[in-house]
Amino acid sequence: MAKILKNLFPYVITLLLGLVLLTLKLSFSPVHLNQDEAMFALNAKSISDIGRDFYGNKLPFYFWHLDNFWATPVIVYWSSLLMKFLPFNEAGVRFPTALLGVVDIGLIMLLTHMIFGKKYLTSISGILLLTTPAFFINSRLMLDNVYPIFFVLLWLIFLFRKNYFLAGLVLGFGVHSYHAGKIYFPLYFLATLIPIIVIQREKLLKKSLLLTVGFLIPIIIFVPWLIKHPDTLSNQVSYATSIDKNLGSNFLENYITYFDPGILFNTGDRTLIHSTGRVGVFLFPLFVFLVLGFVYALKEKTSFSKLLLFGFLTYPLAPSIINDPGRISRALVVIPFTILLSVYGIRFCLESKEKLLRPVFYTLFTFYVLLFTFFITDYFGNYRIRSRAVFNNNIGGAFESVLRSTKIRPVKKVYIDENIFQSKYYFDFFERKLSIYPPAVSYFDSHKENFVNFPVYSIVVVDRKNVGSGSFDIIETIRELDGTESYFIYWRNR
Repeated sequence: MAKILKNLFPYVITLLLGLVLLTLKLSFSPVHLNQDEAMFALNAKSISDIGRDFYGNKLPFYFWHLDNFWATPVIVYWSSLLMKFLPFNEAGVRFPTALLGVVDIGLIMLLTHMIFGKKYLTSISGILLLTTPAFFINSRLMLDNVYPIFFVLLWLIFLFRKNYFLAGLVLGFGVHSYHAGKIYFPLYFLATLIPIIVIQREKLLKKSLLLTVGFLIPIIIFVPWLIKHPDTLSNQVSYATSIDKNLGSNFLENYITYFDPGILFNTGDRTLIHSTGRVGVFLFPLFVFLVLGFVYALKEKTSFSKLLLFGFLTYPLAPSIINDPGRISRALVVIPFTILLSVYGIRFCLESKEKLLRPVFYTLFTFYVLLFTFFITDYFGNYRIRSRAVFNNNIGGAFESVLRSTKIRPVKKVYIDENIFQSKYYFDFFERKLSIYPPAVSYFDSHKENFVNFPVYSIVVVDRKNVGSGSFDIIETIRELDGTESYFIYWRNR
């Protein structure tokens, strides 16, 4: 037992480090709650409490999201399991995704150990995943774009173990983990099936059947829901066309740009929701290990290494369809493939007979640690100021102020400016967070209606200062970290 514990010790330390870093100050950074986080949280909370979604549907297969599109179910059901034990606040709703990130770290270490059988490479793979900026950032958000990583890693593990049924089953469920999964996971299914037919041939029928049956199970159980809600898929296409009316028109050009080292190793995703803008998807020193690993995997004769290359080379497939370049957050499946290929490169550096490669590794790894220190310092620092606008400013501060005011002031009705982005869902979130429910709430358009005529004991929240406020007094001005005034709360008591 002591020997087992000793062998597991570095892996446990890596997992504990991951748990600490991925759950540290979840309500502090990111600076505010994203509107999609709020909606996912409302659905998960409702499922956890009463077994119905926010709109009253009993255990739906997909979830109606912000009155806009059908959202994938995995994040909601996973989060709903843990919400029974977590506070309903920013940190609480983000915790399930962060915990899944820790699970991903464990899975990539398990897979690395299976592939290489080296303890030091096992630990390094976990550390590399944890310190990958895109993984770190997205694992601390209640968003579903990071969830495919879990299914990719499980698929590779089961495939390596030649458990074709479970490999197929995981791929099938992965389809429902994120919208882009409907492109990636059927592709990975084919990438698994074709080598069985063309190369392996041994027990071809059994392997193919097991893989296909496993893959089809999550697809088949989706059919009754799809018959009842045929817009589940078409609605997602409509959502994509709302971003780009000419889907696929610049596919090849977009595809190539996703291999730009500037995006991968310097700037990262174009939006500050998914990137700090100061480092890439990966930290720059990983580029050297990736190139070495790429070459090594090409030379290696195993089909598994070729599958990793295939995963990396096809990762731009989904985001390239939409002419919205630089949105690598839609293709986070690239992360496990890149990490594993980089581990090939690290092994080459440390086990090569060329003596110069070992000091090169230690120099690059030292630089890597310094870059991660810079990234994480910025993430918990100035990034919060830079990103406040893309997180819709301090809506939470405004609505919490309004709700608390209803407990200390006579308030008959709360009026909310509907020009505040997704105000209805945000307000519902913070009502549930504080367990404060005003006697009446109404939404109005401040651009068309002047609130000065609202009755006495009304409280109003708007996103612009009203010069002629009549009998209303400003009781609080919500300011951002940089001092910008973002929301104004008025109250009438006469």
